[in-house]
Amino acid sequence: MRTTLKWFGAVALAVVVGLSLTSLLARSSDGPIGAFAGGPLVAGERLEGGLSNWSAYEGVSELDMQLLEPPRSRRVWLLVDEGNLYIPSGWVRSMPFWKHWPHQAQADGRALLRIEGRIYPVELVKVENDDLRWNLARKLSAKYNLPVPDSAPDPEELWIFRADARGRS
Repeated sequence: MRTTLKWFGAVALAVVVGLSLTSLLARSSDGPIGAFAGGPLVAGERLEGGLSNWSAYEGVSELDMQLLEPPRSRRVWLLVDEGNLYIPSGWVRSMPFWKHWPHQAQADGRALLRIEGRIYPVELVKVENDDLRWNLARKLSAKYNLPVPDSAPDPEELWIFRADARGRS
């Protein structure tokens, strides 16, 4: 029994140390590493003009997003609808210890998006229209094979940001 507990403790410690090291490494890397937030986005062709129509990226399932303040990047899902690019964030209220970026984006929407090696400066604008959020939530469910909501999503749980083109960051 004592040997088993020692072995379990050693494995648990190794997992914690491994996750901690990966988190620290990710913060200094060019972009996120899996679920770990990364450093500023560096590599890629920077397109200062941004885009007004994102339809070319409709089939893309993830992108790297970096807020300018704080300058951390993360991998996020996206949805293109009627030429607009949307970035969802679920569990905003349920996981406040994990979900900082939506609040940071609401306070300062300046961001960089890296899609297929191109970096676009954007302004993230929170979608407040309940009908639009519900429509987008259904489309997100279809795209990512999630349960289809039978009513409008809770506006405090699911935040969706539209990426508007902007000039220089």
